[in-house]
Amino acid sequence: MYKRYAVYHCPEGALGAFGTAWLGNGRELVAQPSRYGFHATLKAPFALAEGQSEGGLAGAVKALAAGLRPVEIELELARLGSFFALVPKGETAALRALSGACVLELEAFRAPMSEAEYVRKLRPNMPERQVENLKRWGYPYVLDDFRFHLTLTGPVAKAARESAEAELRAVLPDVSAPYAVNTICLCGEDAGGQFRVIKRFALGGA
Repeated sequence: MYKRYAVYHCPEGALGAFGTAWLGNGRELVAQPSRYGFHATLKAPFALAEGQSEGGLAGAVKALAAGLRPVEIELELARLGSFFALVPKGETAALRALSGACVLELEAFRAPMSEAEYVRKLRPNMPERQVENLKRWGYPYVLDDFRFHLTLTGPVAKAARESAEAELRAVLPDVSAPYAVNTICLCGEDAGGQFRVIKRFALGGA
């Protein structure tokens, strides 16, 4: 039994190998995202609701994945606020729909958020819609506020951003080819706070 669960897209192949190695380099730059692994969040970490089980959740994620279609995108390196990530170019409606299905269809498995957790996740000047998302879904960046991203760093100080970006571009594999988001993963947070892939499911049941 894990402390918390999440549904992520976790890249495989050359991109997945790069992300795992990059986040595992032990530097302060990656200390924050490394505990979550190389991933894009589809349903943010949550504790299991009373009466629910890991097996039941895994079965629900499998059934959900079978009814979802893969999404093909192009990726590019970008800075999102103070951190760097790989993000899709252009229209992302299909990715929002994919994440939205994970958020909505698996909601029965999420335990209600505690007041302490709510306060911890609340940010100064957070838009009202994101505050409502946080209250309703336990995470502010869902549905219309969702943005697919594969996190590569924690917060980077302004003075270090140019060098961090240059370093990333020097080691990043070629991401110019279309990239298929064709699996989703049920992940769990172990006793040490590290998220691990429990089971990978192909979209469309392939």
